[in-house]
Amino acid sequence: MVWCGLGRTTPLTAFYEKKATAHMSIRRHLASWATAPVALLAFSGTVNASVPPAPPTTAPATAAGTGDPVVEESWALAPAGSLDPSQAGNRPELTYVSDRGATIEDAVTLYNYGTVQLTFRLYATDAYNGNAGAFQVLPGDQQPTVAGTWVTLAQDLITVPAGKQATIPITIHVPADIAPGDYAGAIMASSPTMGVGEQGQTITLDRRTGTRLYLRVNGDLFPELGVSKVDTTYHHSLNPFGGSTHVTFTVVNRGNVRLGGTATVSVSGPFGIGERKITLPAFAELLPGQKVELSADLKDVPAGFLDSTTVEIAPTGAEGLANLKVTAGDDTTFAPPLGLLFLALILILVLLVLRVRSHRNAALHAAGSPAGDRESQLV
Repeated sequence: MVWCGLGRTTPLTAFYEKKATAHMSIRRHLASWATAPVALLAFSGTVNASVPPAPPTTAPATAAGTGDPVVEESWALAPAGSLDPSQAGNRPELTYVSDRGATIEDAVTLYNYGTVQLTFRLYATDAYNGNAGAFQVLPGDQQPTVAGTWVTLAQDLITVPAGKQATIPITIHVPADIAPGDYAGAIMASSPTMGVGEQGQTITLDRRTGTRLYLRVNGDLFPELGVSKVDTTYHHSLNPFGGSTHVTFTVVNRGNVRLGGTATVSVSGPFGIGERKITLPAFAELLPGQKVELSADLKDVPAGFLDSTTVEIAPTGAEGLANLKVTAGDDTTFAPPLGLLFLALILILVLLVLRVRSHRNAALHAAGSPAGDRESQLV
């Protein structure tokens, strides 16, 4: 049994990869699309960028003063049936629920928005969570091992004229012995272009765009998010109630389904005195086995000698799933009220000085009294 879902309204993801021995600076004007952030990740010899798909080109531009047409290369890949991948449609991604051993037939459409004919290499690959939990795919020269190996494309090389589109059938073979749960990948369209590096050398710029692929294999599903490595740093101030706290922690998807969520961090003194709480923006959806490192800063935290930190997660994406398990994380940090201790120390020193003076005056008075009596008797 196979169920093809409509998925979330998620933008397509484009990736740009550089293959060269030297680094090259690349600048592109990226327009925001939907709610997707633009992320740039640097690897050794590779640059991957998550960017929105380019909008359709209405007409070829011309170079100022020359009348020569400007070469524009712009394309997008989307599930077949999407009329315009630059706008959220009914199928922003490939999403399926399937039994083990099933075969899924579908198709993707490649749009050439540019002003020149382009040749593309088509292939499937695996996905993972990168920095800050962002959805990422493997580099173009790295072979997939899971979902990407299940996909067969009707053709792996295609030429699309300017302003045209092509639909390519795909077949997904779900292994009969695969474990239940969520698997993620992407189908990519790559078009290499020659460029010049910083040192004048010729390099190959492998530009690629793709559509996400999510597949849930039926069986025992257990959604579980865990919190680990909670670490609290307290920053003192002269005001014992005006310190600040920096908290870092890691959210781990320990289950077998993809989950997002929001984290709430609270810090308080003994018995909950002076509690401060903050809810962070929702973190990106985590694939099974993936993790994301988060941090929070809380102000006006009282110094209570031993401050307690608690991190709680409110998961999203587990609708309709039973036995949702969330593990809270906690930490204790030593936060002495240095301001009060300093004032107490000054007070103690003042009291000691006053006491010493009092004893000294009493001793002098006691020592001087007999002499005074003898002088009176001689007179």
